Amino acid sequence: MIRILRALINIVVGIIELLLTFRLIFKFLTVNTGTPFVAWLYRVTAPLVAPFAKILPNWKFSGFVVDFATVAALIVFALAGSLLLMIFSYSRKEPAPTEVSPDV
Repeated sequence: MIRILRALINIVVGIIELLLTFRLIFKFLTVNTGTPFVAWLYRVTAPLVAPFAKILPNWKFSGFVVDFATVAALIVFALAGSLLLMIFSYSRKEPAPTEVSPDV
């Protein structure tokens, strides 16, 4: 059961990280937001990035934009996923080692 839960956490965090990475790349390259895929991606990831909005301003240089809210979301979700995996790896009880007496 724990293995299934750990796999599910890996899948969910992986999908979130993938979507946020695409958002970061698309924001950096300032792609056309009228494209259906980009509009869908921004719409899906907006609630994931919203808690981190306005923490740091976006950094703009020569037509490129670094969205620090997305960077913060990537870091926080990666840490949260790692923390969940660590919690579930320690939750199962390891069998106690048996003592072996040396033959003398």
